[in-house]
Amino acid sequence: MSHTIYTYVATIKKLLCIEEAARHGSIKAAAAENGFQQSNMSILIRNFEKEINQKLLVRLSNGVQLTEAGYNYYQTACEIKALVQKLDALPQTSIELKGSIRLWISDGLGLGFLSKCFHTFYEKYPHVNVEITCSLQVPRLDEFDMAVLFQKPQIKALTIKEEYTLKFALFASKEYLANFGTPQTIKDLCTNHKICDRSNYSLYSKKWAQIISKATSLTSVTNSSAMLLNLIKDGLGVGLLPIGTASKEPDLVQIKTIDINFALKFWLVLRKDAENQAKIKALTDIIDYESAKL
Repeated sequence: MSHTIYTYVATIKKLLCIEEAARHGSIKAAAAENGFQQSNMSILIRNFEKEINQKLLVRLSNGVQLTEAGYNYYQTACEIKALVQKLDALPQTSIELKGSIRLWISDGLGLGFLSKCFHTFYEKYPHVNVEITCSLQVPRLDEFDMAVLFQKPQIKALTIKEEYTLKFALFASKEYLANFGTPQTIKDLCTNHKICDRSNYSLYSKKWAQIISKATSLTSVTNSSAMLLNLIKDGLGVGLLPIGTASKEPDLVQIKTIDINFALKFWLVLRKDAENQAKIKALTDIIDYESAKL
């Protein structure tokens, strides 16, 4: 099997998940410590076990423990961490980045994906200012250094840095569910519940378009993801929201009885005349790091 940087990184990620789960004695605790969703880490570990056809962790009622085979992989992961710590200890020339980055995003992608990257970036590079423009209009080339686009660009002046997928699910507020109950089926949702909608979601999902066409109570339609989030938080109805964003809202509950299976692809692009700037590379590195947790 030939290996690329991507496959090496993917394997190391799986090994470190095993090490963290074993060290904490719990996948839940390991996921929380490292910013993963528990389900994502569990799936990653199970898929790794299937790939190598070996059981690495024994699932117990109060956590996990290593199998004999798992201990060998655990030791390898510990060696990897030791090498990284050795690299961190090497003398480094510190480069203080300064200046500004013009970033264009839609309000939906800003809420659902990139917003969590900025805290890490500002903490590490306090003298770089990110000028964030949120708009529903496609930007001109002279208006940004980096952009997140819903449509794959074909312009030679742009470099596609990465393609991502933003996953959505149905959410409602605790107040709404207390008053109206949890929808159990699509028919129940359409007939007995209030729905809040973002105007373009039906263009990307035939299933959602059918639901909207059959809904007896469409309480609100907006072209703004930020407004949609607030409408649903205020208890006006049930609606589709990015899982990464909505799951962090304490007053929102994911409705798992109905799976819409809705996801949007989007692209992080750089202007070719800006892609080699150190500040641009620094921000894209952090975006790559955060996206690996999704």
